[in-house]
Amino acid sequence: MSPLPWPKKLLFSILPLLVLILLGEGLLRVIPLHRGEDSDTRGVVISDPDLIWRLKPHSEGPLATNELGFRDGPFQAEADRRLLLLGDSVAWGDLLKTTEQAFPHQVERELSRRTGMTVELINAAVPGYSTFQELRYLRREGLDLAPELVILQFCLNDVVERYTGLAEYGGRRFYLGVDTRRSIHGVFGWLLRWSRIFEEMTRLASGITRDREALQVTRMARPEPSPELEKAWELALTELEGIRTTTAEAGLPLALVITPYRFQLEDPAATGQPQRRLVRFARERGIPALDLLPAFHEHHRTRPEAPLFFDANHFSQFGHRCAAGALTEFLLERFPKIWASPEPPEPPESG
Repeated sequence: MSPLPWPKKLLFSILPLLVLILLGEGLLRVIPLHRGEDSDTRGVVISDPDLIWRLKPHSEGPLATNELGFRDGPFQAEADRRLLLLGDSVAWGDLLKTTEQAFPHQVERELSRRTGMTVELINAAVPGYSTFQELRYLRREGLDLAPELVILQFCLNDVVERYTGLAEYGGRRFYLGVDTRRSIHGVFGWLLRWSRIFEEMTRLASGITRDREALQVTRMARPEPSPELEKAWELALTELEGIRTTTAEAGLPLALVITPYRFQLEDPAATGQPQRRLVRFARERGIPALDLLPAFHEHHRTRPEAPLFFDANHFSQFGHRCAAGALTEFLLERFPKIWASPEPPEPPESG
């Protein structure tokens, strides 16, 4: 019997492997391994090629969006002062029935009343956004709105949430009902979208190499972060530096507003390490920063009958009211040039 030619040997050697791969692909497509990845917020956002997701247009109801695509009141193009707020579901007003209850709207109304000017505070917050998406939006569209001040609302989960919510960082496929794999380009992205085996191997590898327990907001309050958490911090702060650089190049001031978690209210001295780190980062770069934790702690201490949170990090109506009061005072005090009336023109000399 003559030996088989090498092409047939190669075919017979790889054929069992191909059969196993095809069987595995079929099995993984039939068995839903990751139930619960689509949250009850499905329908709030739609896919976006650069930002991964953006708000889905709604013409009416509690999720109604304006002409800019945000959960906000009608855009006042002719306002005397225009501010742009970048943020996540906290500023967006998760669990609130109306946009008027969210602190950005309250700040807009109070600034208009206190200054006698028409103030337009553009609430560009989107649920689930982290600093990298806020940076991308600022560069893509935000600067075109010609704001006189950019406000960044920073939630502590900006540091860690991407590692569980986004496929690019080893997280799940779907987040807020959007397939996050679509944002990954190249061969890796193609394999991740079209091969269930490759996807599962990637998820397994990321789970082995990353301590997911360390990537929790409560762990951020510890004096010494773990190596995993430190890497996450470095990435978030690099993106925050990108926002600072972008606004500086555009000649715009930047304000940082740090929103707390409910677990921090009892003992801010012991749990406020993330805020102290952010405030120190901002101070070194000349960014005015407002840490809301002291104001929330004082409210919690003196008015326990008015809870500030609906859940771990989303404000109640009382929380939004507290945040609005602190932010209004902060903006009036730290940015007086914005609220100064323009000098009247010099009268022409007679004769």
